[in-house]
Amino acid sequence: MGLQTNGLSLEIVGREISGRPVPGKPRRPAGPYLLGLPALLLSCLLLVPIGVTVVAAFRTPGGFGFGNFAVMTDPGALRAVGNSLLWVLVAFGIVVIGFFLALLSYRLPAVTTFLQPALVIPFAVSVLVSGATFRLLFDPTPERGTVTAVWTRLFGTSPVWLGPGLFWLVLVSAFGWTWLGYVVSLFRAGLDAIPDDVTRTLTAEGVRGWRRLRALEIPLLRPITGVVTLTVVIAAVRVFDLILIVVPGSMQRSADVLGLNWWRATTSGDDTGRTAALGVVLFAIVAAVGLIGVRGLRRRRWAMPVTVVPPDPSLGRPKPRRSVRRFGWLIGLAVALVWIFPAVVLVITALHSPAEAGVRGWWSASGLGFSSFAAAANVGLFRALLSTLIIASAATAVLLVIAVPTAYLVAWGGLPMRVGRTVMAVFVVLAVTPVQMYAAPLRDAIDAAGLAGSRIALALVHAAAGLPFAVLLLRSAFASAPPALVSEALQGPVRQSAVLATVQRTYRPALIAVAVLEFALVWNDFIVGFLISGPGTTPLSLVLWGEARQFSASSGPVAAAAVVASIVPVVLMLSFWRTVVRGLTTGSRP
Repeated sequence: MGLQTNGLSLEIVGREISGRPVPGKPRRPAGPYLLGLPALLLSCLLLVPIGVTVVAAFRTPGGFGFGNFAVMTDPGALRAVGNSLLWVLVAFGIVVIGFFLALLSYRLPAVTTFLQPALVIPFAVSVLVSGATFRLLFDPTPERGTVTAVWTRLFGTSPVWLGPGLFWLVLVSAFGWTWLGYVVSLFRAGLDAIPDDVTRTLTAEGVRGWRRLRALEIPLLRPITGVVTLTVVIAAVRVFDLILIVVPGSMQRSADVLGLNWWRATTSGDDTGRTAALGVVLFAIVAAVGLIGVRGLRRRRWAMPVTVVPPDPSLGRPKPRRSVRRFGWLIGLAVALVWIFPAVVLVITALHSPAEAGVRGWWSASGLGFSSFAAAANVGLFRALLSTLIIASAATAVLLVIAVPTAYLVAWGGLPMRVGRTVMAVFVVLAVTPVQMYAAPLRDAIDAAGLAGSRIALALVHAAAGLPFAVLLLRSAFASAPPALVSEALQGPVRQSAVLATVQRTYRPALIAVAVLEFALVWNDFIVGFLISGPGTTPLSLVLWGEARQFSASSGPVAAAAVVASIVPVVLMLSFWRTVVRGLTTGSRP
């Protein structure tokens, strides 16, 4: 074949095509992959110890097998499994109650005016603080315990709330007080995101009450329901410090869960393989719950056929009548007063002297002052505050620096589909992995490296533990940006920076949510510091627990330490709560 033009002759020689076509592969730049390298290195702080635990669980004197899992035939281990499953039921109950409370506040918006701040405060404090507060409320002596005093006045008897069987009421009350605000806030955010035109259409078609709940609100809230259920159920299965501070030592084995049973086995010098097997069983339960929750995150189409009427621009959501608003205010105020009452008891108890707090209830007017705060300061409270501030700040900074580029890489960095799915699956597994799966090998490695008691080492462990959740949340925020805008940005000469500029409005609330939650979680942490850190770190929660071990004799200093420990996370949560909720629900709204 010849071609001649402008005096230039070209001859093209062709040949027949043989063999099957070979699909072309787009050239992928290697630069973006470097964004995930820091996350890989940090994740190894968890992955390597987890691998060590798994190997130890299956290693037997004769090789590898399931011999170590015979520990599950022990009556104490079986009781711990049963109690862990009972906590799962408690979590589901809290999710249901929180949904209907959110629905009530949605139907009567005035309820939220007083209720929202009251629900946020318990979520901001640590589980240890919640446990100490409810132990004060349910103190078995009528002279000190509020609930006991009221019950005795009404019925003439004095039940031992912290006795056999009844301690479950105290545990469940404290756990619900902590988590209900989180559940209500996320469900309310999902309800507020339902388009007004859809709601008006169903109302015009006569779909109200339970029909509207089944046809509209429950299906559209399925993604948020998955997020809420997954979080609360995993928190329930992992419950550890709440039992330690609420249940008296003589009855703690009756309240054992798998995490506590593992700890008792490690402290009693039990065989390493058997304790590793306990950790693997706990992980299997949590992973199963996590997989169910992840399935709930998948969107499902709203199956009910509806003809959407174009909304009238002059019509917004109709304002309730003044009488309805007043009724909502009254309900919200009543529930808020009940919900904030435990925090009030804690603060007033802290304002009593140690001697008065030990013999009289918070309602007594004698012994008021700040001597309990002075007593708490004498046991190292303020040194623990400084240590916790350093650890929480360092962990949050490291987490943000590593999580943001990693989440961007997974969302828009051009990873092959299989690689992206594998990475997300690994992060999901790590997000639900209990501390017991990596605590012992990691503690041994830190000791061997001469870093026992190092604040930086503990901060890195916290950052590694928080990285999976942060990446999952930020990736969802990145991915929720409009694809058309992202593809348009990718066509420009700047490429990656253009994409970041395009999606910054989407990921900013999620970024704030990650920062606030990580700082608060590290500040309130007990189990990581308790199982991994050395004596040099002295996290705040460990000081509080040390005082609470002699609760009846030191309720005043315990209350004072709990109040001081709660100021920073409460102020942080109240200041950023709306943004935190927006960040948590990014990519999960209807």
